[in-house]
Parts: sequence; C-alpha cells; structure tokens
Amino acid sequence: MKTVFPGRFQPFHSGHHKVIEKYREKYDLTLVIGSADKSRTEKNPLTAEEREKIIRECYPEIEILHLEDTERTEDGNREWIHEVEEKAEAEKIITQNELVKKLAESHTDLEIIEQQLFDEEIYSGTEIRRRIRSGSEWRYLVPDCAVEMIDRMEDTIKKSGIQYEFEPGWKKENAFHGTTDN
Repeated sequence: MKTVFPGRFQPFHSGHHKVIEKYREKYDLTLVIGSADKSRTEKNPLTAEEREKIIRECYPEIEILHLEDTERTEDGNREWIHEVEEKAEAEKIITQNELVKKLAESHTDLEIIEQQLFDEEIYSGTEIRRRIRSGSEWRYLVPDCAVEMIDRMEDTIKKSGIQYEFEPGWKKENAFHGTTDN
C-alpha cells in the first residue's frame, strides 16, 4: 500500500531513520521532502537536493519527492495536502504533526498512521543544527550512513540564515564596551 512520510529532514536524523525502518517493509514508502524551495534559511539550511543526497546514502532505493511550501492559509494548506496525496499517489500518511493530521482528515482520503517519535528531545533537526552551529557533537544523533554526507555540508548548515551586515568604516563612537568613558 502506497504510504507517504513527509518531513523537512533538516537534516535527516536517527528519528527519521527509525520511522523509515519501522514502516519500509510493511508499506510501499515514499518520502516527501518539504520546504523544497531554493532559499537557505537558519531553519532550512539545506536544499531539497542536498537532503535527498543525505537520505540516499541510507536508502538509495526509496522513492523521494520534493514539495515546495504553499502559503500558510486555509487554501494553501489544502493545496499542500492534496499535492502530497497526488504526487505520492498515497493511501496512507505517516505523521505526528497536528496540522498535517488535521489537513489529511479534512481534505483527503489518506489514512493516518500516527508516527511514534523516538527520543524527540534529542532527535530533532533544530537540536542538530544548534549543535553543528555551536561546534558541539552531533554525529551520534544521525544514522551512521548519513554522517559523512552531513559532515560535508556542515559549513553550509553553520552559515545558512546568518546575515551579518556591517557599515564600512568602523568608528570608535559606535562601539559599546559598557562604559561611557571615551
């Protein structure tokens, strides 16, 4: 039975890996990479193509689709869930996301499989990105098959979404050192 597992996979981690392992033998599984537009942000530092490369290191045979975000409106959300259903030709959806469950229930015939979250406090893309950016250890949070590829993208993750704008020509009076003395 065609089953879709949507996610941002920013980056792919052991929680995602465990969900795929749990369901890939039981269902004809398709991953849908969300937020697939080309811009890099602090929350979405990797492109859909980069995320697909990471996942392919672990699952070269799995079907992967890319899906750009829609406007966060009732119509946009409805359009997004229909696109998930149609592109994947799915009958079931694996999710724990309340909005995705609500959209699937309200606007599709998709059967919802409530995904079990595995150590969600640590298997979190947010936490992994934070660790990468701060120089903390992150490799134990991703499957071994993905470590090398994420390692190659570490600088991209560190730099994405961080914008430094400096005016040319530093001036002493613009510096603040906690005193008012000149």
